[in-house]
Amino acid sequence: MAPTPGTGPPGLSVFAHYRHNPRTMRGSEFVRRRSQVLSFITRFRPASGLAMAAFAIGQATSSFAAPAADASLSLAHHDAAGRLQIDVHFDCTLPPPIAALTAAGVAVASSVKAGTLCVVEGWAPSTALAQIRAVPGITRVSAPSYVRPAPPRALGPVRHDLTRPSAQKQGAASTIDQNGVSIMRADQFVAQTGTTGAGVTVGVQSVGVSNLSVIQGRGELPTSIRILFPAGNTTPAQGDEGTALFEEIHAVAPGATLIFCGPNTFVDFTSCMAQMIGAGATILVDDTGFAADDLMSENNDQSSAIAQILSQNPAVMNLSSAGNNNGTYWEGNYSPISAATTGLPALSCPTGAAVPDAYVAAFGGGSSETLTVSAGYSFPLLLAWADPPGQLTSHFDVFWFAAGDSTPLGCFSTVSATSNEISQNLALSAGTYTVVVASPDASASGKFLKLWAGGDGLTMLSASTSGSLVSPQAMVPSLLTIGAVIGDDGIGNTIEAFSSTGPLTVAFPAPAQLAAPTLVAPDRITVDAAGTYFEADLFPDGNFYGTSAAVANAGGVAALLRGAFPTLSVAQASTALESGATPLGATVPDGVFGYGRIDAVGALATLPTPTITALTDATSTGSASSTAQALSVSGTGVLHFTVSSSNTALVPNSVVSSGQPGVSFSAGCGSSTLSCTVLVTPVIGQAGTAVLTISVLDGANRAATSRLTLTASNPAPAPAAPAATSAGGGGGSLQDWALWWLTVLVLWSQRRPLSGRAASIKSTS
Repeated sequence: MAPTPGTGPPGLSVFAHYRHNPRTMRGSEFVRRRSQVLSFITRFRPASGLAMAAFAIGQATSSFAAPAADASLSLAHHDAAGRLQIDVHFDCTLPPPIAALTAAGVAVASSVKAGTLCVVEGWAPSTALAQIRAVPGITRVSAPSYVRPAPPRALGPVRHDLTRPSAQKQGAASTIDQNGVSIMRADQFVAQTGTTGAGVTVGVQSVGVSNLSVIQGRGELPTSIRILFPAGNTTPAQGDEGTALFEEIHAVAPGATLIFCGPNTFVDFTSCMAQMIGAGATILVDDTGFAADDLMSENNDQSSAIAQILSQNPAVMNLSSAGNNNGTYWEGNYSPISAATTGLPALSCPTGAAVPDAYVAAFGGGSSETLTVSAGYSFPLLLAWADPPGQLTSHFDVFWFAAGDSTPLGCFSTVSATSNEISQNLALSAGTYTVVVASPDASASGKFLKLWAGGDGLTMLSASTSGSLVSPQAMVPSLLTIGAVIGDDGIGNTIEAFSSTGPLTVAFPAPAQLAAPTLVAPDRITVDAAGTYFEADLFPDGNFYGTSAAVANAGGVAALLRGAFPTLSVAQASTALESGATPLGATVPDGVFGYGRIDAVGALATLPTPTITALTDATSTGSASSTAQALSVSGTGVLHFTVSSSNTALVPNSVVSSGQPGVSFSAGCGSSTLSCTVLVTPVIGQAGTAVLTISVLDGANRAATSRLTLTASNPAPAPAAPAATSAGGGGGSLQDWALWWLTVLVLWSQRRPLSGRAASIKSTS
């Protein structure tokens, strides 16, 4: 059935079910999934006649003087009444114009005002668009930025080596994420520290936990997992990728509390962030892919929204998958060559346009890109160019042809663009195609371009480059992006061919290269998918592939670290993960491995272990406390103390309040202050010596020790035993009552003769 306002179309789940994890399907499952795909294409075809509505970019630019028509509206989803799902961008200096938009015909689902992203999302008839744009403060109306789907893997091969035998088997809980746990030394961390991530809440954004109860019923996931919904959308996507991510995180950090929220749009994504943080999450993990609304700007609207949410919640760490885009992306300066010298036909977009294209871009020495599509599917083709937002002057046209054909299959142009990137979904069958970027003249020579064919493993460009991190999460400075290394070899030193590589190049606010990915973690991980939607998404070796698997592993390690050291700042925890990683690149960081493969024990080793100053021997006279002596401690996080006494009758094994028998420390020692005093108090009435071992421990149970000997003399008299207390209610003490009853019983027994053994006992007494 068609979606209701505030929900995505049911067919979207067919696509959103797959993301950031290349995998495959076989047999009847392929037929069923392909049928769903074709049904979705038919039912949710945009009004403009474009092939797909599953992908759109919310091109958020608020610098235009008046609201502009946005080409992405042709990609908006429709509901049963034919209404469009829209993002209404408004001036961030104003409050969200909810009432005015409602009056203009918008069924408002949710809104976000974070950073420079100020959007009201809802549903409206296309006939109301002019009235909506006329609302004061509205800057633009666009389609939402939808979660980018990954394709069903049965539609074609992917770039993996599946010939090696896997070191893992799908099935029992004991094998879930087995190699990932050992490669990252998470098992050693737990064994050494005795901590499991308890006290930490991990929030996960992914697609689907439809059969979560199946895995919980096998005891492989806790029953306490909370499911949240983005504002205005209480219909979960159908799928189990979120279930698989939970299995991994739980295998790495079994003590962590888990929360799930499944977004359909980027506005949903921000809502999920806020709700999970509000529910106590201090680690956020996501494998949700969006093409950034401005790939040329470090501070685009979407990345600025994420950055502001995180800055307002400084205890929250966010980890995001880097994506599976390597080989599908090209960037470089526009180097125009004459179209007449290439043998290409005369080009103009649309066909017959008044200004034909006289130049084409050079890609690696050629005049076009060869696009290889492994299997028929719909995927985005995107072009971004380095015009400053709001100052669009460049004219580029993008064409695609069947190999050897001189007639374009289609094209799109930047002429009517409202931001400096534009995309269209291509529904192409398996085969080889030619992609050309052209312009009417050479005035844009040297302009920096980005070209991306987002097939997530089903597409390849003949001339590809690094820089293929396209999601806004990768542009957020405090966020960790996670690439994937092969994990089923038990080693984890080899980058996956599809794992997105950096650096990430931006042109605004100034040309820069952002380090990405931050870290890598193992994929090809065993999960138990039997009886879930995810069963069809595993490769024949039974493993979970992609940067989705990797980010779940990394999130589990972050939870272990935060569980042991809950007071670490995000910067401190991130530095520990980066500094403690196993370096795999020639330089650290680099654009392939970042700082290296995440390592739980390595991260722990970067954090200072506890220290404690030497103590001097002490004396006690008359059972009084010893003289206070200075004590200094240091370490990571909140420290605590233990005491071991060689003479517990004199000094108990106890950390106590001042004046009580045992060892006491000044207030705040180990937490608010590291310069302390220590007192030792013997048990009243006891004399002698006790050797005391005082240990200071951190949250990972790493310890430093110091010793002193207490000599106690002239003990004060032990206090007398307390007098018997009244039982209350009158009638004397309990002892008096006992004597009275004993007397009565004796007198009563003497009134009758005793016989048998009892009499003989009495006679001998």
